[in-house]
Order: sequence, then structure tokens, then C-alpha cells
Amino acid sequence: MLRKPAFWLLALALAAPPAVAFAAEKIFSYDPANPQTRAYVDNGLTFIFDKGLLGFRVKEVLSTQAPAAARVEEAGEKELGVRLDRILPKEAYERALYRIVDEGQGPAMVRAFCPGSTKGWLVFGALRAREDVTVHALGDDPATGKAKLCASLAFTFRGEWTLPFRDPRQPDAPPGMRPAR
Repeated sequence: MLRKPAFWLLALALAAPPAVAFAAEKIFSYDPANPQTRAYVDNGLTFIFDKGLLGFRVKEVLSTQAPAAARVEEAGEKELGVRLDRILPKEAYERALYRIVDEGQGPAMVRAFCPGSTKGWLVFGALRAREDVTVHALGDDPATGKAKLCASLAFTFRGEWTLPFRDPRQPDAPPGMRPAR
């Protein structure tokens, strides 16, 4: 019988469900924190994201009081053609990079945040309840093809939306439906 603690720790780690299984969908709304942000986003933004043990993954960005929404996907720094630390403000610590998906209202969001750009990215700080957040809007520079900083947007936490019950054992069931017994 093996008595080495390292073996048992490895066995436990391999048997544990992946961190994604612990993810919970959250919806946080934010108000503009200053006039510069208000110039881009009149009534604030709402973020739909998965919160897991190891962080968060933003899925969608919505206008809080208008029928506008855009999907976002995780992105790599290589897409930008330049390092994030070279284009973000010196004091910026945000590093969660997302590409604005080029469908639906995504292109309109890119044009609103970065006039003249055809590709857009958002760089988030951590999304935590009752904490403010900064989001940096990036767009491609048509002359160089590299990303540039278009705006640093500061938001104050407005609130968390509660979601209807969704049973993880029946992901296709409508929200609020309890599983049959």
C-alpha cells in the first residue's frame, strides 16, 4: 500500500471535478463613475459572466437601460500585435482580455468605443460584488493593424441581478423548472 502523501494528493486532484463545474453564472450592473465614462456609456453596463473557483469569464456585455448587447470571448495578447503593458495606462492592473465578437451588435460596440476601428477588445479588472471596476476599450489602428487604447472606463457597482433557478443536471430545461422526481 502506498503511504506517500504526494501520491494521495495527486489522486485526489485527479478525481476532483474540474473548476468549470463549480462556475456560477452572475450578472453585475455598473454605473459610469465619471464624466469621461458617461460620454461613452450613458446609463451604465451590465456584465454576464461565469464566476468560478479560479476567477471569472465574461460572456456578454449589455447596455443597462437600452436594448444593446454584445458577446465577448477570451482573447490572447498576440491578437493585439502589441503587449498590453505598452498600451494600457501605467497604473492599470487589469489584464483579463476579451475580444468583442463581430456579430449582432458587436461591431456597433466597437465603433462606439473606438471610432474608426473594425476590431475591438475589452480589458477587465476582477468582477466582485460591491466593488468598482475599470474596463479598458481597445481597438485596432487601421494604419498599423495593432491595437490601441481607445478609452479607460471607470464604473461603480450598481447591483447584482438574481438569476432564476437552473438545475445543473438538466441544463436544457427552462429556468425555474425543477427536475422531475
